[in-house]
Amino acid sequence: MRPSRTFRHGGIRIEAGLEWESPGPARNAFLPNGAVILLKQHAGPQARCVVRRGEYVREGMVIGRADGALSANVHSSIPGVVRDIRIAALPEGGHAEAVVVALEGSFDRLGRRGERYLWKSMGRTEILMSLRDRGVVDTEAPGMPLFDLLGDRRDIELLVINAVECEPYLRAETRLLEDKGAEVMEGLAILRGMLSPRRTVVATNRAGAPLAPEPSGDGGPVDLVVLDSRYPQDMPRQLLEAIDESRKPGEGDAIILRPSTAFAVYEAIVLAKPMVERYISVGGGALKRPTVLKARIGTPIGDLIEECGGFRDPPARLVLRGALRGESVYDLDTPVTKTTSAVIALDADEIGSQSRTPCIRCGRCSEVCPERLDPDLLFRLIGRGLRGRAMELGLDACTVCGSCGFICPSRVPLVAAFSSEKAIAAASPEGSDR
Repeated sequence: MRPSRTFRHGGIRIEAGLEWESPGPARNAFLPNGAVILLKQHAGPQARCVVRRGEYVREGMVIGRADGALSANVHSSIPGVVRDIRIAALPEGGHAEAVVVALEGSFDRLGRRGERYLWKSMGRTEILMSLRDRGVVDTEAPGMPLFDLLGDRRDIELLVINAVECEPYLRAETRLLEDKGAEVMEGLAILRGMLSPRRTVVATNRAGAPLAPEPSGDGGPVDLVVLDSRYPQDMPRQLLEAIDESRKPGEGDAIILRPSTAFAVYEAIVLAKPMVERYISVGGGALKRPTVLKARIGTPIGDLIEECGGFRDPPARLVLRGALRGESVYDLDTPVTKTTSAVIALDADEIGSQSRTPCIRCGRCSEVCPERLDPDLLFRLIGRGLRGRAMELGLDACTVCGSCGFICPSRVPLVAAFSSEKAIAAASPEGSDR
């Protein structure tokens, strides 16, 4: 029986890969012989490189220093020698510097019992500075540094730990709660101490969720809310609407973070550990043995795929972060970053026919749009060069969730068109029409 709590309008149900379960606790992925560590893994400008070729770096050493607002420190995930500093492609598009570290020497943390720090004696400013120094960012793209995200926020209305995973093969957040629930809750306690939320919620779409939050400290109880798996239940507006049906869009002050972000807070503050690892779902119909791995940042995604037995069939598409909202990649040397939550290898059956046919005006795209837009009309306006009119009719409210493109029987490239036009409009707000 499905839980009934969900958002009010639109959305789709995806069956392929949704019932897949991670086979046991997450395994540590093999250490990369060469880690390609991008100096831009966050929302702002790339970090400034502070190492040189031939230099030896230790595990957790700063190799990129935050350089401006929304920038974050970047640390070496392995010990070794800097073999190269080069320009590399970013998974989301564009380019940035990358430091290539060849594995060599001993680890400072791996396999050793670390010291625990008593965070309750730390002040709010000290915690924020520790998060900044250890390069902690929101694990959801674009990777907002927590120092910037939380710096002036306190006495907020609602704090949500978002463990909802409604895209195929995404299980890293659920697996993290199962493996490290106590640590995630301690990270949440640190966040609650900083933000003083009036209500705290852990949201999941997994019936019989592994985490049963208990009242904690002076912050009151933590509510566990089980939601439907209808996509895109994990997106902010839909999530908040389902948690509180009486809540109006934009009402109140809310912060939404993933369990992996709370876990990174725990490691940074309690263990004084920089952000050098990620829990990653590695799956898809083209993969032999889907699983969840704990991988070092900078590990090539091809190494993770090989560790899962390689490809069952040649993948029709390889995407990061999710089949619907993720980025397609074409290079198995693409490295894991702080915001890499998944590596999905889709087969031909999962992506369906790619041949476009004329629109049949079936209206399905409007029925599933969670923002109550008319994707067909917006697409036709864009085709006529009327971006300004499309914006007036809601294009700026489009979250590019992909529901319309998924349901379209004619395979009209709705999502690609909306994403492109929104990017152009954001870059040149003065010129609304071409």
